[in-house]
Amino acid sequence: MDLVYYFRLLCRNWMFILISLIIGVASTVLATVNTPPKYSAMITMMPKGTKADSSGLYQPISLQQVRSYANLLSSRHLIGQIVDTEAEIGALQQNITAQVLPDSLLVQATISDGDPARAKHLADVLGVRFAEMVEEMERPTPSSRSSVTVLVVDRPGLPTQPISPRPLVNVAFGALIALFVSIGSVFLRDRLDTTIKSSDVLQRLSQRYTLGIICYEKDAQRRPLIVRDIGSSFRSEAYHSLRANLQFIDIDRPPKALVVTSCLSSEGRSSTASNLAIALAQEGRRVILVDADLRHKRVPDFFGIEGAAGLTDVLIGMAQLGDAIQRWGEVDLHILPSGQIPPNPSELLGSHGMGHVLKELMKSYDMVIIDAPPLLSVTGAATLSAACDGAVLVVRYGKTRQEHVIRAKELLSSVDARMVGTVLNAVPVKACRRDYGYGYGAEPRPKTEVTVPVSG
Repeated sequence: MDLVYYFRLLCRNWMFILISLIIGVASTVLATVNTPPKYSAMITMMPKGTKADSSGLYQPISLQQVRSYANLLSSRHLIGQIVDTEAEIGALQQNITAQVLPDSLLVQATISDGDPARAKHLADVLGVRFAEMVEEMERPTPSSRSSVTVLVVDRPGLPTQPISPRPLVNVAFGALIALFVSIGSVFLRDRLDTTIKSSDVLQRLSQRYTLGIICYEKDAQRRPLIVRDIGSSFRSEAYHSLRANLQFIDIDRPPKALVVTSCLSSEGRSSTASNLAIALAQEGRRVILVDADLRHKRVPDFFGIEGAAGLTDVLIGMAQLGDAIQRWGEVDLHILPSGQIPPNPSELLGSHGMGHVLKELMKSYDMVIIDAPPLLSVTGAATLSAACDGAVLVVRYGKTRQEHVIRAKELLSSVDARMVGTVLNAVPVKACRRDYGYGYGAEPRPKTEVTVPVSG
């Protein structure tokens, strides 16, 4: 994680941040409009010692005394002399602030109220009642003179501008909170999200090279196969790049039989296997696509062929291998459907008969592509991978979790199967343009999106 990563993360979520900012500002404006204004009136007083009869000197007033007087300003005893009901006393207590001004003996009291005239009147009355209370407290006897008197230094004026609400301050504060909350939510969600969204993360977890980056296209569900020339779409360009990158895998002993699998279902395993087979056939190779996902038959629907008889019928001896294979299109591409759905698919895929079928196919074809079931759902995919030259793991962008990739790698290693590489599928178009350089064009682009060094 670095600053560039976080910057890109914020750029990808700019719409969420903008909407949060708009909601925050709108909520603040609405709250500000519906908040009644408050006005404040301020009075400043100074307690002062009275003149002594004998010596002619003023008695000194300590700062501690002044602070004690300031505390009286919000006392219930004093406020009860200004208003009558308990509710009014409590409300006025909350709207009175008193302080001793720094480096002085001045006491400053501020009263807030929704009516500016009432705020001024309450401040005036507070000053009078406060002076009376202090003088009464500092009178030794009821008939004697008070040792302290209170002078009003500044009388309250009629407030003209409300102290609250403050629209500009509130809007700025609301916008700042919205930004902090939205950006924090983006970072928190990114931390909690363990799905794969980067080829770098995928390579680190699988410890294998990312052979292909398959971009998402809206019509992929309706038209899952690439049957046009290279460069006509993101997906077709990516599959041809995947085909090219497979050539760099073990140059001395290139794979002839590859299992295409995934961690879980609905991650693009069947479409990847089908399009890879088409791309290899378009290069002039003799290719066969084996539908080994015996529970969910997707290949016949993709290619529009009959899938009633196929691999399962061959394995149980009800059909000959050559009779179950169908040729498709103008290229040298052949398809072996899965056939009937058996009660024990994992046992069939791990049988000696399946091993014999694979040997026969590798003798007759340049490349055998096997659409296998998910690794974490059944054991058939791992067994097939061990019997072939290796497996290609298909990972769906934003769906496959990091822990799933780790578990899939462990399963393949446990049966001594070789993961030759990975494919990151259904990558958003923006991410393809930004991070991987794919783009539309009539001419083929150089196959430089994914560089795969030679692996042993």
